[in-house]
Amino acid sequence: MDKGTVSNLVSAVVFAVGFFAPSSTAQAFLFSAGIFALSGGLTNWLAVKMLFDRVPGLIGSGVIPARFKEIRAKVRDLILEHFFSEAYLADFFENHQKDVDWSRYLKKADGRSPISNFVERQWNQLTSAEVVQPIIDQQINRLTESSVGGMLLMVGMDSVRPAVNEFVSAFVASMQDRVMEAAGSATYVDLQIEIDEEVVVADVRSQVEGLLETKLHQLSPEDVKCMMEDVMRRHLGWLIVWGNVFGGAIGIVAFALKRMGWPA
Repeated sequence: MDKGTVSNLVSAVVFAVGFFAPSSTAQAFLFSAGIFALSGGLTNWLAVKMLFDRVPGLIGSGVIPARFKEIRAKVRDLILEHFFSEAYLADFFENHQKDVDWSRYLKKADGRSPISNFVERQWNQLTSAEVVQPIIDQQINRLTESSVGGMLLMVGMDSVRPAVNEFVSAFVASMQDRVMEAAGSATYVDLQIEIDEEVVVADVRSQVEGLLETKLHQLSPEDVKCMMEDVMRRHLGWLIVWGNVFGGAIGIVAFALKRMGWPA
């Protein structure tokens, strides 16, 4: 039993003893204290019950289930206002942007970062024979038309072209190792990525608001009632206890005034 029920039972016992005991000063004292204490406790118990449950015939009872839509909206507004306000998020990203290495959050494939994989794909595409060979042929043709063209023709284009291709291939291969090494060790600072704080703040608030809206709309009146009960009912039991205490105190004062002959 919770504290409110125990308190009401104690008040009921005091009232019952005072009601059924033979007429005496002690009986009158117990009766006055007990009935006032029980009245205060039961009144507060009914008030607590009316918060969570609909009581037939009592207008205004069941206020929490009846107002669950307003409660849901208020919960959403409170979370957005106090935890995800635009000013707070903007200040957070401004102060912590340099502390966060955003590249750490990129998912790796085969133990390699997406940056390395992207650079490798682009490198292989740009250095493929289909791309490089026409460029080599174009440059060789230009050389044949230049002042050294006669020398190349004397050597023979059949000898020059394979030599140039071999040189370019070796150069591209050696450069690829260095480029991939640099891409694999690239950090957030190296990439010099700047985050648009206004866009991030707007997106975060929008996503959180959408998440809250979806989740809160899934809450039924019974869910809201249970949620509020978990937080409040155990503490509201003290209202019943103090209702018994103050009711009993009023009963004692009333008994004392009556014994003193007031009102006359």
